Amino acid sequence: MKDNLKVILIDHDDSFTFNLRHWLFDFADEVTIINHREVSEQNFSQFDLVVLSPGPKHPQDYPHILTWLNKVSPEKPIFGVCLGMQLMTISAGGQVESYSPPLHGKTSNLISGSNLNNLKVARYHSLKCSGLKQFDILAESDDLPMWIQHQEKKWMAVQFHPESFLTENSARLQHHIKDWI
Repeated sequence: MKDNLKVILIDHDDSFTFNLRHWLFDFADEVTIINHREVSEQNFSQFDLVVLSPGPKHPQDYPHILTWLNKVSPEKPIFGVCLGMQLMTISAGGQVESYSPPLHGKTSNLISGSNLNNLKVARYHSLKCSGLKQFDILAESDDLPMWIQHQEKKWMAVQFHPESFLTENSARLQHHIKDWI
């Protein structure tokens, strides 16, 4: 595990951003927030982890983030939450489609081969990811990928909201992320 962990959180104008920042402080020493519109101006070398926040809209509505993801070093650890996972999916050639019925403020259990199996997580999404050929699926729920890791790049993402009070025992996920970095 890395000490003195510095995280930069890219905010996609989402109401969960400050909850996510608080959640990140449980295992990070420093969390800096920047707006997604400032990504091209930011030097990421001083940060140990980049976090892509949740946000409204479809990932195709953030072309500057998709462009940035294709340029960033594959060794730079990036963790995505909800929209963050969807952005990574599109960037890696996958698809993001409507999911019905939308799940907003609902919980479900993860199905995983890891110590996160049966973890109850909060879901707030109306889109789903598919075509994840460049990712390993680490956990699912309702036959949808909920937690993915890129096979070549240092990318990991979750569709659920680990920062939500509805997600139980998210410290297990925090520990996993810190070990992964």
